[in-house]
Amino acid sequence: MADPTPVDGPEAAALKESERFAQILVLFGRHGLKGVSARLGLGPDRDEPLDSARPEAVVALLTDIGPVAVKFGQILAMRSDLLAPEWIAALYKLQDRVPPLPFETTRPLIEDAIGGPIESFFSRFDEKAIAAGSIAQVHAATLLDGRDVIVKVRRPGIERIVDADLRILRRLARIAERRIPEIARLKPDELLRYFAESLDREMDLGAEARASNAIGAFLKDIGVRTARFDWELSGRRVNIQERLRGIPASDLEAARRSHLDLTALASTYAQAVLRMIVINGQFHADPHPGNVFFLDDGMLGLIDFGAVGTLLPKRREELVRLGLAIASQDTSGVVDILMLWAGDPDVDRFRLEEALAELIDRFSNVLLEQIDLSDIFQRVFALLREFHLTLPPDLALVLRTLLTAEGFVRRIDPQFDIARELAPLAKALMRERTRPARLRSEAGKLLAALGRAALSTPSLIGQIEKVARTGLITVSIAPKDLKRLRGDTRGSRTNPQLYPAALAICAAIVFSSEPLLAALLALLSVVLAIADWLRQR
Repeated sequence: MADPTPVDGPEAAALKESERFAQILVLFGRHGLKGVSARLGLGPDRDEPLDSARPEAVVALLTDIGPVAVKFGQILAMRSDLLAPEWIAALYKLQDRVPPLPFETTRPLIEDAIGGPIESFFSRFDEKAIAAGSIAQVHAATLLDGRDVIVKVRRPGIERIVDADLRILRRLARIAERRIPEIARLKPDELLRYFAESLDREMDLGAEARASNAIGAFLKDIGVRTARFDWELSGRRVNIQERLRGIPASDLEAARRSHLDLTALASTYAQAVLRMIVINGQFHADPHPGNVFFLDDGMLGLIDFGAVGTLLPKRREELVRLGLAIASQDTSGVVDILMLWAGDPDVDRFRLEEALAELIDRFSNVLLEQIDLSDIFQRVFALLREFHLTLPPDLALVLRTLLTAEGFVRRIDPQFDIARELAPLAKALMRERTRPARLRSEAGKLLAALGRAALSTPSLIGQIEKVARTGLITVSIAPKDLKRLRGDTRGSRTNPQLYPAALAICAAIVFSSEPLLAALLALLSVVLAIADWLRQR
């Protein structure tokens, strides 16, 4: 990718958005994508269909636009729920690597950030960068007290570049959503909004330090270390972190020559990833082998917390519900969660349930250690694309992280037993869900709900009085739900489990006033449930 530095000079500040927009349109034509720009209403009319765009041409376009477009392409590479395999394969080729800036350029940036000459803080500072990306580059150094460290410094003017290109990309996304139905399904503006938030965190090098510290504290008890940071010298533009010593996990041959217990290290790595996601809610979003070290003291090291994902408690609860639904082969429950995540679109629910039931049944009799997560995910992604269902961006990041982790542990240990990792995680999850603080929180939510109910009592009494006076009850049903009740939906059929459930609910409602009737309803519910069970056998 071209070095973005030249557009960061004085002339870049004067570059108007309209001029930059025109430059991007020229790039569309250069890469044979004039048909796409025409569909956006930004060029002469052409009859060229959208699906004629070649993935390789789009990748080349993103590369030429610059670092923001490249990083957005890398985000899209995670979205197998949106894009076909050939697009994912092409986007994965995007590399966020650029030539490093000369030391003469970065030195004043570092000295301004740390508050003095480099020689006042470091006994050694390697002028040649050991790695460089579009946001920052890193140098090896030694502090005056003898500690070996990594110095990460942000590129000059990158915030202005990111802000300008993000505005243009979001402008293009909004146009595409209005004019091109095939792209509207991808919700590009929502993707870019999430991407902008992630990019802002990545540009804050102090945020990386805070995330590394917090996640390291959470993982230390299972044998995982993260780099310690020099908090006095670290900030938004520069951070100074401990240089971890060990064998890079990308060099498995060296690890084997050192007679490391790779099976145990794979287990530690898997536990770390799963616990970060399911229990901690904040996780390293790019745990590829280049960011993992087998340390000299036998522990596992994680570095580079520039990409961090967050799962709110509500989302983690949804993941738990999804897991329980899959484990119990409750396809209706699985569909409920997927529809919730996709915004409850109008889809053929019966056909979707059948497809999911077939998928779950395919893996229900397979030993856990023989399950290939990547195969499962690819099949699920294909279903999501078929039914035009999309995942929220935070969950797409979770799935990408899980796939990265699964591929890595399979390389370390092809016979890796996932069941061995799930058992202790399930116990930890149960402890987390039943800890006193959580129970107090749930009790607080219940009291709040009761309070809201008490406050709404006058309105509720008014509605009851209206029903008593008029004898009428107003019922609202969404059109698609009405179709489902009528049986208009293709392939729809009545669920026999609905009747006993409905009778049980009725029994609970009338129990306090009509206990005998409630008992009869409950008995009938049990009889119908047993009859349905016998019918299925």
